[in-house]
Amino acid sequence: SSYVSIYTAVAYTTPFVGAYLADALLGDYFAILFGALAMYLPGLILIMLSTVPYLLGETFNNSALAFGLLFLWPAGTGVVKSIVNVFGAKQFHPLLQSSLIESYYVNFYMCINIGALIGGVIVPIVAQTDVTLAYFYPVAMMCIGVTLFLLGTKR
Repeated sequence: SSYVSIYTAVAYTTPFVGAYLADALLGDYFAILFGALAMYLPGLILIMLSTVPYLLGETFNNSALAFGLLFLWPAGTGVVKSIVNVFGAKQFHPLLQSSLIESYYVNFYMCINIGALIGGVIVPIVAQTDVTLAYFYPVAMMCIGVTLFLLGTKR
C-alpha cells in the first residue's frame, strides 16, 4: 500500500510541474512530448523490462522497478494528463467553435474511460499467462499515441 500511496502522491503533484513546463518553459506541445518521452514511456518500459528474468541483472532489480513505478511513470502521467486535454481544446476557436469544444471534451473523456476499462480488463487476463506481454500492451499503446501525436504535427 505504500507504493500505491507514493505513486498517487507523485501523480497528483506533478501536474503542477506540467503546468509550469507548458506555461513558462516549453509550451503545451513540447511539454507533452517531454512528459511522454522522458518520463511516461521510459517508466512503462522499465516496469515491463523488470518482468523479464535476469534482463536487468542477476537478481531482481528493485531499484529500477521502484524508479519506473514510483517516479517516472507517475511523473509522466501527471505532466501529460495536466496538459493534453486542454491542448486538444485549444485547437478550436473559443467563440466560433464552442459547440465543437464541448463535443471534444465528451469524446476525449469517453475515449479515456473506454481505454481504461479495456486496459483494466485485458491486462489482468493476459498477465495470468504472460506478465511481460501484459505490461507490453501499455508500452505499445503509449508508443502508438505518441506516434499519432507526432503525425498530427504540421511540418
